Amino acid sequence: MTTTIKNHSTLGKFGDLLFTRQSPYVAAERHKGLLDGFKAWRKRREAEAELGSLSDHELADIGVSRGKIHQAVQGR
Repeated sequence: MTTTIKNHSTLGKFGDLLFTRQSPYVAAERHKGLLDGFKAWRKRREAEAELGSLSDHELADIGVSRGKIHQAVQGR
């Protein structure tokens, strides 16, 4: 089921906030630190997922226990 909102003025101020920017990338460019932080967080999540997919034996080979994956990715 899809819904199309043609007139966002019925949503009031919330609609104005939602639909004022043409693209999320335009808003993100104004907040470069926030965008960079998000990209770094996403890379850490991808690294955690990749390490989490390894077997316990493979993790032991690289010196990381399953309980320490988060700390290893954080660099601690």
